[in-house]
Amino acid sequence: MLTDLTITDFLKKLGSKEPAPGGGSSAALAASLGANLLAMVCQLTAGKKGYEEFWDECAGENAGIAEAADRLRALIDEDTEAFNALMASFRMPKESPEEKKARNIAVQKCTKRAIEVPLEVARLSRRMLTKAPRLALIGNRNAISDIGVGALLLTAGINGAILNVEINLGGITDEGFARETRNTIKNLLEGVPTDLNAAMAKVHERL
Repeated sequence: MLTDLTITDFLKKLGSKEPAPGGGSSAALAASLGANLLAMVCQLTAGKKGYEEFWDECAGENAGIAEAADRLRALIDEDTEAFNALMASFRMPKESPEEKKARNIAVQKCTKRAIEVPLEVARLSRRMLTKAPRLALIGNRNAISDIGVGALLLTAGINGAILNVEINLGGITDEGFARETRNTIKNLLEGVPTDLNAAMAKVHERL
C-alpha cells in the first residue's frame, strides 16, 4: 500500500515513469495533510489557557476532522487502485463480439470508479475547507500559520481531485451519470475562493 511507504519511497514512486501513483493520489494526500493540520490546531486550542471559550467547539470539531483525514488517507491508495483497474480493463481481449461487450462493460464500470474516488476526495476536502475560516478566527494563535497551510492544501485537494474526475468523464457513455457528475463539480467549486480567502485573511491578520 502507498500509505505504508516512507515519504522518500512514495516520492520516488511518484517521480518515476510509472503512471500511478499520480495526480489523484497526490490530491488525496494533499487533502489529508490539510485536514490533519486543522485537526492539530483543534487539539492545540482545546484545553489551552486563553482559549477556554473555544475548548468545547475545538474538541468537537477535532473528531470529525480527524475522521475525514483518515478517510482521505485511505483514498490515496484507492485512487491508484482505481486507476490500475481501469488500465487492466483496457487490456481485456476484444476479438469476438462477446469479448468486446465484456470489455466495454468493464471499462465503463472502472471508469466510473476512477471518477467516484477523486469525487469523494473533492467532497471531503470541500467540507473541511469550510471549517478553516472559523478555526482561523478561534484557533491557537501560535499555530495560526498551520490553518493557512491546511486551507491551501485542502484547496489543492479539491482542484486536483476535480481535474482527475474531469479527465475520466470523457470516457463515460452514461449521459445521466456524466451530467450529474458535472453538476456535482459545479456545486463543489462554488464558494471555494471565498472560504480560502476568508481563512487566509484571518490568518494574516493574526500572524
